[in-house]
Amino acid sequence: MSVKPRTGLRERQKEDRRARIIAAARELFLDVGPENITIEAIADIAGVSSVTVHNYYGTKSGVLLALVAESDRELLNTMQQELIGQSKNPGDLLLRFLSIICAHALKHLDKVIWRQVIAASVNGQDPRFGKLYHDLDRRLVGVLAEEIRRLQASGLWDADSDPTQLGWALFNIQNARFVEFISSDDIDQAVALLRLRNDVQALMLEKRSLATQ
Repeated sequence: MSVKPRTGLRERQKEDRRARIIAAARELFLDVGPENITIEAIADIAGVSSVTVHNYYGTKSGVLLALVAESDRELLNTMQQELIGQSKNPGDLLLRFLSIICAHALKHLDKVIWRQVIAASVNGQDPRFGKLYHDLDRRLVGVLAEEIRRLQASGLWDADSDPTQLGWALFNIQNARFVEFISSDDIDQAVALLRLRNDVQALMLEKRSLATQ
């Protein structure tokens, strides 16, 4: 019976160390940029040894991966709280979706770091980033598909459309604007949303044009 409390304490201590390491890493990534960070600096701020950081995450890349994974979990929670049940049509859904993603991205990391994360997800040097990025894409598409089903059930969207396929189509449209937003310091959230709104209007016009033929 006495083993369980000690085991529970050890687990809580591990989680506390992990939380402090992630918090320290976020602080450093935002303050000095990824190129200037060392495992030793993260350990110093977190109040642990560099060996502990290495044992938990391996390398600086591993720490960044963990930081992104935590950001992804929080983004999905935010989507559930702020997106579900709020939209009146697919265009509105898409704009709300991008607004949440842009705000979340800058709240947790900056554009420079997200550029590195996106680059790491496609260059294949660390396959873990690609897997994490694509897993998040699939889960976000699941959120869109869930909302599309709600819109269909409410008579606000064509019931013949496949929710998952439409979810991927909408996701890819907004993702192009998100990458554009991240790629340039001159594009803020308002500009990204305006460009996406223009995309939505163009697609709706095209749909109406086809419908009249």
